[in-house]
Amino acid sequence: MRRSIALLLTLILFGLMAGAQEKHQSLATWVRTIDTGEDLPVIAAWAPDGTRLAYGTKVEVSRRKITVKDDREVYSYPSEVWITDFERDPRRILKGQRFRNRRGIIPSFTVTHLAWAPDGEKLAVELTDRQGESATFLLTPKGKRVKVGERGLNLLDGYGAGWLGDSESVGVLHEVLNPRLLHRLSLLRVTAGRHLSPFRDKTFAAVAWMPRSHKAVLVERDRDFADLPRLLVGDLDKSTTELIEELQEGYLGGLQASPDETQVSYFVGQEKLAVRAAEPESSVEHWPIPLGRYAWAGRSNTLLFVEPEDIGSRRGWLTLYNPADSSKVRVLSEQKVENFWLTPDGRQLAVLTADDWPELRIYRLRLPVSSSD
Repeated sequence: MRRSIALLLTLILFGLMAGAQEKHQSLATWVRTIDTGEDLPVIAAWAPDGTRLAYGTKVEVSRRKITVKDDREVYSYPSEVWITDFERDPRRILKGQRFRNRRGIIPSFTVTHLAWAPDGEKLAVELTDRQGESATFLLTPKGKRVKVGERGLNLLDGYGAGWLGDSESVGVLHEVLNPRLLHRLSLLRVTAGRHLSPFRDKTFAAVAWMPRSHKAVLVERDRDFADLPRLLVGDLDKSTTELIEELQEGYLGGLQASPDETQVSYFVGQEKLAVRAAEPESSVEHWPIPLGRYAWAGRSNTLLFVEPEDIGSRRGWLTLYNPADSSKVRVLSEQKVENFWLTPDGRQLAVLTADDWPELRIYRLRLPVSSSD
């Protein structure tokens, strides 16, 4: 009898311990680390189906020199763009060497934005130089130029590109007030080569593309910043806008639309993310997310964000916030990160580590709520 009771207690204790282990099981499982050689990874973007990753690298200046014809040594920060499907060797689709000028110098620039078309057959690559000037190139995943109209050029003037659902239309921003405090929009129909200017009489502090509906969430501001910011939904095809609400709380940044395009989020305080439906006069929730990098985790209604190690720091711990119970859980408890990128379904994660020599690591992510399409 005593043996039976002891065995029962042992099984109960084992069950409790197993439950505790399951409760604290990591939300992320390491899959692989991408080898970038002597180059530093700086940015990444997942293809819509989550099977490929585009990523930008830059040459570490102390390790590579570029010699010009008069034998002077010129240091440079050229960047390159690669795509991997995790089965074959990564393919380089943009080489820094292609920008070498007649004197043999490669200008310093970095990859600042990558955007896949919904069909996975086109990629917008934004390069920015030391002066802060940007240009956007359209490429295929094999590195071929995507011709714009009959001219055959694949270069766009603008930044912050976002594709619409037809994979033929791409929107870009243009600076109105330096340094990129206010923007105007333009829309390009790639095959036809047509340039459109929706909302021509308006200027915006922020834009979040909504590719499925061919719309964008917009924060309108006047050039003098005299009036309250206005949160709008703009129809990019009809060039019409609808007021969601004047932002009495103000606007600090971080405008995003949820993956299903039903919600919009933006910061109104240092630890205050406003979340509301993307429709007029919707009620507002406030989530305790620190001002900085965050992303909607698929369709799970949870967020991933960087919990900064210090006030104002860009590096910190990757954390998941679940509004259902207001819980915060560190996804990678022992690894500080600088940035992260999620697949559209929220099931895979690319992380730029905050080590002395940053690495680009891939993880599988286990969300508390299903994020299936």
